[in-house]
Formats: sequence, C-alpha cells, structure tokens
Amino acid sequence: FLPSKRSRQMTQLAERARLSLSRYANIEVAYNAVGLQTMDEWIDRHIYQFPRPSYEIRSVWAAFLGETFRHRFEGHWGVATGNQRTRLGIICSRDNGGLVFVDVMNQINRRIESGMNESLAFYYTIKGVEIKA
Repeated sequence: FLPSKRSRQMTQLAERARLSLSRYANIEVAYNAVGLQTMDEWIDRHIYQFPRPSYEIRSVWAAFLGETFRHRFEGHWGVATGNQRTRLGIICSRDNGGLVFVDVMNQINRRIESGMNESLAFYYTIKGVEIKA
C-alpha cells in the first residue's frame, strides 16, 4: 500500500483531472465508466496534438483511472514490484477472496500506444468483472 501522504497526493491529482475533464466536456464528470469514456476522448485529442505525452500528464490520467477503481471497488493505492520495476495501481479485494492489482499506469501506457483498442472504459468494465468474479 502507498503511504497515506502519497495516496492523498494521487487522490488530489485525480480530482484535478476530474475538474479538467468537467471543463473539457462541459458537464460534471464523475469517477465512473462515463467519466472514463470522456477521458478516452480527452486522451485521443491530446495525443493528436502531442503524440508523446509527458510523464506528468500520464500520471494525471493514471490518477483518474485509479480513483475510478478505488471509488467503485473500495480499493487502495499501492505498488507492485516485479521484474525489477515498480508499478503504480489500485489494490482491490475480490468478492470471493483474494486481491486484484489494477496496474493503472501500465493501462495508460497501453492506451496511448494502441489507441481505442485499449479503451479505459472497456478496461474498467473487464477488470470490474474480474474483481467481482
């Protein structure tokens, strides 16, 4: 699990993303599938102008994706280590026991590289089924 200070920072970063998305969409955006659809559109628009998004903007997108999982599945910010790298994500409890690690930064990178084939809204739906299984 991330220390509480770092978790708060991720939550604050996600809130900044949510407010920016709300301005972009001209509607109140929430941490849900519709919010992620809006994020998908925002990412496409950004990548059209800036094909190589900065680490900072990727972090903002990852924070929003992570908070969406955290809100819906009562998860916690955390990191997973393996293959000599640390991955940022959300740790969620499965309904039938055990934990699921949602690798939000990896999914953002996949979304950037593969476009809508790696839609955040679709990922949220599929991963949600895994968590609920």
